[in-house]
Parts: sequence; C-alpha cells; structure tokens
Amino acid sequence: MIYVIVVIVLIVLVVGAVLARRRGGDRGVTYAPDLQSPVLGFGAGGTPSGGPGVLPQVAIPSSEVTTEGIARDEFVGDATDDLLDPRNPGHAQWVKEHPAMETDAEWLADHPEDRPS
Repeated sequence: MIYVIVVIVLIVLVVGAVLARRRGGDRGVTYAPDLQSPVLGFGAGGTPSGGPGVLPQVAIPSSEVTTEGIARDEFVGDATDDLLDPRNPGHAQWVKEHPAMETDAEWLADHPEDRPS
C-alpha cells in the first residue's frame, strides 16, 4: 500500500515539474547578449575591451508578442487617419465636400442663425 502512495506522489511531482517547465518556456521575451555593446567589443590588438562582469543583454520578443504589438498598432486610431476629427489637417476640406457629415458644433459655428434660442 505504501508503494502505491509513493508512486502516486512521484507521478504528481513529475507532472508538476513538466508543467512548470513548459509554463516557464512560454515567456514573451527572451534575452540574448548585446553584440553591439562596447563590453563585447575588441580593443587594440584583438584583446577584449570589456572587463569581467555581467554581459549586457537585449530583449528579443517572441513571435506572439511581436504580433500583438503589430495588431495593437494597426487598430489604434490616429488623428491623421480620421477625417471626422477636427485636428486632422484634411478635415475642413473633407467636410466641405461632404456637408452632411458636419458635426453639430461646426454647423452652428457656420450658421449662427440656426442656433436654438
């Protein structure tokens, strides 16, 4: 009976270790040595210019993080893209070409006689 309990505990430990290792491997960013750093560069005569110590590192995003960044940038509205935004440089010209799309505030500014009393 004790052997069955020991085997079950070992199985749980092995499964837990595998799941923890897999979860740790799914990080969004990996780090690699920075090859452009002067610490890794070579000085005169081919000798390393950097002394002992921690190597500088560069963050390398995973493909999932890169894709999320691209999607976020694509779906964020920009004032230069939105012709209905009064801050857009082409807004005034577009509103003249499409008078039905003028906002109420712009209509009242252009037609003060229509201002409600």
